Amino acid sequence: MAPHEGHAPGHFDPQHLYGTEGRRRAEIAPEDILRQSMPPDLGTLADIGCGSGFFTVAAARLYPQTRILAIDHQQDMLDFVRERAQEARLGNVETVLSQATHLPFADGSLDAVLMSNVFHDIPERDAMRDEVHRVLRPGGVYLLIEWEKKETPMGPPLEIRIAAEDLSAILQAGGFETEQIVHDPGSTYRLLARRPT
Repeated sequence: MAPHEGHAPGHFDPQHLYGTEGRRRAEIAPEDILRQSMPPDLGTLADIGCGSGFFTVAAARLYPQTRILAIDHQQDMLDFVRERAQEARLGNVETVLSQATHLPFADGSLDAVLMSNVFHDIPERDAMRDEVHRVLRPGGVYLLIEWEKKETPMGPPLEIRIAAEDLSAILQAGGFETEQIVHDPGSTYRLLARRPT
């Protein structure tokens, strides 16, 4: 998401995050990641830790019939995303103020969950994983994008980054099945997991 301090979710500036989107898009377009990772017939997709809406807006355009839930713990982020969606005339985006560890959704109510550069930033990783498992339907998709565990020009401190194999182990310990790990150009990887049916 952004340069950060310590191992706790910080307060990020929406305009700053928005300013990094050109660099992120140069590495890999969010539409390409979504096409490669998500089924085309999603009913509901939750972007947890949506930030400035990099993936939210792309998903709303790509899946116009899908309910896109932009979730963040900062109201100013959600206000920013709402304005972007309105300017782009995207009527399928809903903003939700929530912590990742306590989501206001019924059990098994979501088809897919996306977390881009968020998982490393939450100290209560097991609780967050279990909450995502709860809200995903059986067979639901969990896509995580994370920083490679190596020094890079941008990103969080090395000590809180999670190697792909370690993230996979964390998810599997919570009942997920890892389907794919892709090391993208640049400084991030993505892990596609699924809640078993």
